[in-house]
This record gives sequence, C-alpha cells and structure tokens, in this order.
Amino acid sequence: MSRIEQVRPPDPWPPPPRLDGRGRLVQDDYEPTEKARQLLKTILPKKVWIEFEERGVIQLTGKRGIYVISPYTQTEIRDLKSGRCVAHACLQLSTPAPSYDRVVAEYLLIKNDENLYWKTANIFSRSGNEFNNAVLFLIAFDFALFANLLLSIQ
Repeated sequence: MSRIEQVRPPDPWPPPPRLDGRGRLVQDDYEPTEKARQLLKTILPKKVWIEFEERGVIQLTGKRGIYVISPYTQTEIRDLKSGRCVAHACLQLSTPAPSYDRVVAEYLLIKNDENLYWKTANIFSRSGNEFNNAVLFLIAFDFALFANLLLSIQ
C-alpha cells in the first residue's frame, strides 16, 4: 500500500448527532443557539411559543408598557393605551451568549420584576416628534442654500 493510500483526507461532514434511548438528541450535541432556543421554549407558555414561532417576536404586557422582544433587534416598549412605540430597550449580557439567552433574560425579568428590568436595561426614549432642533436647522440651511442657488442663476 502506498503512502498516498494510507493518508485519508479529513471528513468534511460532522459526525451524526448522538441520540438517547428515546430518540432525542443528547444535550451536549446541541449548538449553543439551539440550547438557548429550547430553554426559551420550556419557559414560554405554549400559546406564546406558537406566536413566537409564527411572528418571530414575543409580545408581553407589563404594568409600564407592552414589550415586543425579538432575538434580532432591540426590544420595543409600546404605550399601553395607544400601542405606539415609545422607547427601545437594550439588555447587555455580561458574557457573549446566543441571542435567545438575552430573550430568555428579558422575558423573565419583565415577567417577574419589571422595575428591575427598567433599572438594568438601557432604555432609549423615543419622542413623538422626531424633528429635533438640529434637523430643523438643517432644513432651514438647505432652504437658504437653494434660495442662494436660484438667485445666483438669474
């Protein structure tokens, strides 16, 4: 047997997952994201989990607002009466973790201690009037430049 035949290239496919006696994946073989997703599934009520799978967000009503939690964007905080977005929240975990771990943390904090959530998360208020003074100044400046251009053409 030649040397070339003895050296086998590495297998490009990962080994198949291990199954327990009931045909379920052994926990160690899950990817971290899948572990976090499975944890979220066990925490959420069945109805909320089905809604999460359909819409990709968890909507949770608290005392201070309606929270729309997504694994991929900042949490929206909506007004209880109008449903309008009044703020965004950013909860930073202290260690790198899958986004579903953050969703788990936010859901449990809001559900169990909403006031602690407001103390822990970074809350960015969103005013109804997005035209602040700087934007109005830039609009006025653009108008003045346009007027100057029209006068210089004549």
